[in-house]
Amino acid sequence: MKQKAAAVLLVLSFSTGLVTTAQADSSSGSMSANMSVNSSAAATSKTSSVTGQALPPLTLKQAVEWAQTNSYNTRTAERDVERRRLELKNAEKELGNSPIDYIDNEYVDNETSWRNYSSSTLSYLASKKQAQYAKDQIYFNVMKSYQSVFVAENQVKNDLEALEIAQAEEKIALAKFARGKLSEYAKNESTQARVQAEQAVEQGKIALQKSRDALNFLMGQPNGTAYEMVDRPVYKEPKKLDIELHIQQLTDMNPNLWKLEDSIKTSELNVRYFDFNNGAGAYDLAKMDVDTAKEELAKGQKDFAESLRNLYATVKENQKKYVQLEESLRTAKEALELSHKKWARGLIIEMELKNNQLKVNQIERQMEELAIELDQNEYTLNKPWST
Repeated sequence: MKQKAAAVLLVLSFSTGLVTTAQADSSSGSMSANMSVNSSAAATSKTSSVTGQALPPLTLKQAVEWAQTNSYNTRTAERDVERRRLELKNAEKELGNSPIDYIDNEYVDNETSWRNYSSSTLSYLASKKQAQYAKDQIYFNVMKSYQSVFVAENQVKNDLEALEIAQAEEKIALAKFARGKLSEYAKNESTQARVQAEQAVEQGKIALQKSRDALNFLMGQPNGTAYEMVDRPVYKEPKKLDIELHIQQLTDMNPNLWKLEDSIKTSELNVRYFDFNNGAGAYDLAKMDVDTAKEELAKGQKDFAESLRNLYATVKENQKKYVQLEESLRTAKEALELSHKKWARGLIIEMELKNNQLKVNQIERQMEELAIELDQNEYTLNKPWST
């Protein structure tokens, strides 16, 4: 009966872990929202793509829902949860069918039943963790793919503005060449620069559609489909974080570490319910398996903590870069405002004005792309197992 009591205590500890998991899961949905989206009014006001084509809107939430429905891994993980639940239910029934000792009026200990029940409990809890793990992975993959469209759109905008400047420079070069103030070689260089700029625009549009199709693949939508991504990441200064406390909290939530902990529990079950008919040597090996599993868990925890510290350092570095870009943008806008005044008085040519405007636009896009990187950094910092 001592073995049965030990198994009950073990199962109770598993159940406590399940409650902790459920509490963690209930709060996980809000983690990625800290830096994620602009206001709905600003987002929906943008109704056309960089190519001028009107596109249907697509939120990140909708993209994730489609991808979850379309994901083979998610469906498989959910089916596995149901299968493990049924296995656990059957194992519970086997415990109830244990023969009764009519002299002591107690259930006779049945090591096989208790072992199956304990093992089924482990498998069921592990399957639930794996299902959540699969969903977290899908969310992060969709978020990256969704936000990569913004990056590709920004590149097309940069290319279009570069083309506009190349066309203007070619026009000037042709005029100078016609008046004999420019060599044919210089004129041809200008034309070649315009041709290359046109090619860059076309290549950028192809890359944009590829990024859209990568998202379409995740969502189960046809290639060539295009949406207007309305949830544009906006930079928000993150709250101060005690990284060591954060590491401790995530260590308890990390499904990869859970697997290593489950390996320890499984090895301990093998020792507890060891069949000594297999020989003493096999029993020693079973005990060694417990020690090995514990060493692997300790190493996994150490590596996990170090990876989080490195990621946190990256986040802080990117925050500094964003502040630097804010200062660069302020300087660029001042230069643009001054060039507007000079151009209005005829002191500079329009090309200088265009170049100053291009600098402002490019810095703004760099800031948006850094906000995207920080958004993904923050999600990874809160759910590092999803990447």
